[in-house]
Amino acid sequence: MKNLKIVQFSALAMTLSCSAVTHAECKGSQNLPSEQTHVAFAVNSSQISNSERNRLREWVFSINSKYAIQNWITIIGGASEGEHKPQPLAMNRAVAVARDALADGLVKAPLQLKTQTWPDGKSGSQSSDSREVTVQISPGCPNNCCNDQKR
Repeated sequence: MKNLKIVQFSALAMTLSCSAVTHAECKGSQNLPSEQTHVAFAVNSSQISNSERNRLREWVFSINSKYAIQNWITIIGGASEGEHKPQPLAMNRAVAVARDALADGLVKAPLQLKTQTWPDGKSGSQSSDSREVTVQISPGCPNNCCNDQKR
């Protein structure tokens, strides 16, 4: 009976120590949540205003300061279906923002461009949200954020 208790205690101790290791292990990439900003455009325009250009420049500087590692960048150009040639307009907006973001130093990760067109509202007016370009970045961290953890 004494040997059985020792075996049970040893098995319990091993189970507890293994589960503690399991919780501390890093299983694959543990990257940080993405961050994004939006760049607004006037109706039927793909020209970035000076205020939006400055805001984008400040955001890029902030992102580069905070994250030395960047995994990917997605730029999504938007347009309303009621705007003139919405699909090419959405792409022109995305390209304009990408060009400025790259010039400002957002160059540490692969970049992909996408477009999205939005239906007009019930009143036929175009929402300002449909005329935005979204810039989204996935920041990373050293060792896939697995510092002090076993892989």
